[in-house]
Amino acid sequence: MDSADVQDPKTGFTLTGVLLVGNQKRAMVSTPSGKGVICVGSDGRCGEDAPVLLPNGWSVLSIDVALGCIRLALNEEPQEPFCIA
Repeated sequence: MDSADVQDPKTGFTLTGVLLVGNQKRAMVSTPSGKGVICVGSDGRCGEDAPVLLPNGWSVLSIDVALGCIRLALNEEPQEPFCIA
């Protein structure tokens, strides 16, 4: 894990980066089910054919590219944002 990577102790997700692709905000993460990119939405997928990286019940509420933060929700309950150090 790079020194800038941050792991959320509650979820076990590791945030490795955030980026803007066109108008779509994306976050690069490592989760118990694999590594990849997540986007804002109910399952975190960035496209119909993208793999589901988030466990059931988790969704992506927001991605702040400027601050390097993501905010997730568990069963629609917002969680604290976590950011790249």
